[in-house]
Amino acid sequence: MALITRLSRLLRADLHAVLDRLEAPELVLAQAIREMEQALDLERRRLRRLDRELQRLRERESEQERLLEQNGLALDDCLAAEREDLARPVIRRRLETERRLEALRTRRRETETERARCAPLLAERESRLADLRARAAIQDAESESDPTDCDPIWSGADPLIRDAEVEVALLQAKRRREAQL
Repeated sequence: MALITRLSRLLRADLHAVLDRLEAPELVLAQAIREMEQALDLERRRLRRLDRELQRLRERESEQERLLEQNGLALDDCLAAEREDLARPVIRRRLETERRLEALRTRRRETETERARCAPLLAERESRLADLRARAAIQDAESESDPTDCDPIWSGADPLIRDAEVEVALLQAKRRREAQL
């Protein structure tokens, strides 16, 4: 049983090593950058949507405040004229407006809280993306200057000289010397 376990571990390790060699780090990094950019685009759209929602809520709040003020003036006029029969519907509209206004304010506060939570996360993710892009640029620069990709003569590596090449060069040198004598 122990032998089978050890063999299966060895096979898994070999398989993982093969996969590691097949996986190109620069391609994985480029894919990670693309995925982060897509996620950031979604976050930016979400933030813009929250901003639009906040603007809309503020506009509706000001509209409800204006209606509340008009209802207050109408109520004052009804009470000054001692017309309680007209004052009751105005009071009803005023109460409804106050409730709508309070609901709008609650929704605006919730949206502001959500936006305040999202904005720093977006900034942090943008910073991470910038770091990842910098790493990719460094990796690209390193891969361009990688001495293993260069010609051995230019890289400073010692060229491999075979014995047969030495023998041929010796024979050529002897022939030149004999020709000179």
